[in-house]
Amino acid sequence: MSDAAMETVFDHFHARRLRDLDAIAAGLDPDVVHQGVLSDLVCNGRRAVLERMSASLGDGDTGIERLELHAAGERVIVGIAGPRFREIPFLDGEIFMVFAVRDGRILRIDDYRTRDEAFRAAEAAAPVSG
Repeated sequence: MSDAAMETVFDHFHARRLRDLDAIAAGLDPDVVHQGVLSDLVCNGRRAVLERMSASLGDGDTGIERLELHAAGERVIVGIAGPRFREIPFLDGEIFMVFAVRDGRILRIDDYRTRDEAFRAAEAAAPVSG
């Protein structure tokens, strides 16, 4: 499953790079949840997640200096670093995300402040059931 999950997340970031909202939407489950680093930063459902992503693509600058992907079964841990993350006081220039994937669609995205938090969360998470 790691290869399929990794491919789904890689395609997601490629679509974001191209600013292709249709391709991004196609890779999201209709009931996708994106939980931000802070508990009140949550988007429920494809429309809300797309609105959040669309807003982050608005200025044309991805602000990415480093992008790393790690396979973890049905999950993929993504690390992103760059200037846009240095502007956020509670981040240290980078953010880590855990993507849960099933059947070629992203079911959930959880944001973490540190790599260790993201890896612990991915390791501790139960398998995505179908």
